Amino acid sequence: MNQAELINRLRVMGVSLSVQALIGYADYITGSELHLDVFYFIPIAICAWYLRRANVMLSAFAGALTWGYADIRGGHHYTQIVFWYWNVLVSFGSLLAFGLAMCAMRDNLRKKEEARQELLRMLNELKQSADQTEKLREQLHVICAWTKRIRVDGKWLTLEEFLKTHLNVDVSHGISPEAFEQLKRNLQEDSPPSPPPEA
Repeated sequence: MNQAELINRLRVMGVSLSVQALIGYADYITGSELHLDVFYFIPIAICAWYLRRANVMLSAFAGALTWGYADIRGGHHYTQIVFWYWNVLVSFGSLLAFGLAMCAMRDNLRKKEEARQELLRMLNELKQSADQTEKLREQLHVICAWTKRIRVDGKWLTLEEFLKTHLNVDVSHGISPEAFEQLKRNLQEDSPPSPPPEA
């Protein structure tokens, strides 16, 4: 992670925590008369859209604690403190689930955008290839009767060069069965006769 990315993440996290603090303060001032629970999802959404899942977990934990603190300080009395812990835990779970769902949606959208860009790139390459093929079809190509080179735009190209540069085709070399048999015959004709066996 470079320094600019780290600064950007710290800035986003600072904005998220500041929004949480403002919501918590508003929740504390209004007390139990107004429910501001839904607003705690705003900083989680900010973290989920721009940061990693670990940051979302931290923001959800901070949001649950902020809500719990504002709830107690706002005058909400519980018959047993375990109910307050339960409410904080439920708040943390709901904020975390929302944040992770937002992260999954963000990742899905980014993957779709990357796939769309890749598809556009491939379509552009296909269009260029089709245009080049159409251009080659419209031209009359002369092949040298001796060297089998192809004349394209005044240049004499080997078949391999033509396929690679104009049709974007990779080629390899091998030997056909007919050529292999001819090579064997030539080698047998050129080889010296075997000496007669000794008596």
